[in-house]
Amino acid sequence: LTNFKIMKPFQVFLHNDLVTEVLSVLPVKSLIRFKCVSKHWKTLISDHSFVKLHLRRSETRNLVLVTCHIIATPKEPDRSIVPYPIRRLLDNPLFMLFDDLNYHLNYKGCDYIVGSCNGLILLAGEHFNCYFRNQDRSRSYWLSVWNPATRSISKSFGYIHEFGESIYQAFNFAFGYDNSNETYKVAAFRYLPDKSEVRVLSLGDNVWRNVECFKDVILPYKYVYLSETINWLAKDISVEQIVIISFDLTTETFKKMDVPGGFNGVLSCEPKPVLAVLGGCLCFSYYYEEMDFVIWKMNEFGVEDSWTLFLKMNGQNLGIDYDHSNYRYPWVPLLLSDDTLILTSSNESQAILYNRRDNRVTRTNIIANRTNFSLEWEDAKVYVESLVPIF
Repeated sequence: LTNFKIMKPFQVFLHNDLVTEVLSVLPVKSLIRFKCVSKHWKTLISDHSFVKLHLRRSETRNLVLVTCHIIATPKEPDRSIVPYPIRRLLDNPLFMLFDDLNYHLNYKGCDYIVGSCNGLILLAGEHFNCYFRNQDRSRSYWLSVWNPATRSISKSFGYIHEFGESIYQAFNFAFGYDNSNETYKVAAFRYLPDKSEVRVLSLGDNVWRNVECFKDVILPYKYVYLSETINWLAKDISVEQIVIISFDLTTETFKKMDVPGGFNGVLSCEPKPVLAVLGGCLCFSYYYEEMDFVIWKMNEFGVEDSWTLFLKMNGQNLGIDYDHSNYRYPWVPLLLSDDTLILTSSNESQAILYNRRDNRVTRTNIIANRTNFSLEWEDAKVYVESLVPIF
């Protein structure tokens, strides 16, 4: 008989660059499991540079739509977050909502979503004590940062306590990233009888700082984050016009920008125009003469001369009823994916999917596994899953 040599098991060695390339395009859930493959993989997946690389690639591959739905309970309503892959929604507007305790906000000690940035979601809680005499009434706020993909959440921070008359001017919050200092920041803002008050907090130091703002501007609670800035469509009461107020998170300074020249509306126009971010550009949308839904795009952020007309859609084709009493609720451009634009409204139970190539309109159809759900499209956010750690 021929003698056979015992062969050693065949081993495959992957170059580190190749491993990094492959892992950087995988979903977070898979990467968390792969941490147990080896010490090297665990170190790589936790590395700051890899986390940033994975985030950059996820921003174009793994976008998720995050909506809120109210759950009716015997005591008080609870809010729960519903993450849903954008690609799946575009492929099939019919989708199922499932109730998961991990996504309940009351379970996390908070009441609502402030915003999303780099895979982190800022949550806020509020307690309004109005059962005492006026001077003893109080209002408290607190914040928490949550990464749904890694299921990690911070302890509550950023407490603000108000007493007396000031409790009736409520704080709103905004969330963004200062890339120069690699710091996430929160802005708290409200309008007092004679001025706007703005405070800023950097995650990690837990100290609110007062910053100067325009005295004649009223900041709304809705904002958009773009290029390390927080942007509002605000009221300039000195000229009775709508302006864009942009807050630079690096310098912590404000600037005013004009809306597109094609818009002649004033503060009283209904429904009010809105800001959005589509394809990495600041956008401004409004209804034109109760006929068309118009979107302008600022091709170069901060340059007012770069406004160009981006889309003009027939309102009837979108199914907008201009004679309806709820017409004053605006449709908000949420996301542009390839040729499909997603529009949401605070007074609608469905979102609109508009394909600009063939002018086709589809509405989402949601099926819930419980009867006590009601979806809040007003709080819908575009979220990207990431490995970004909680501070």
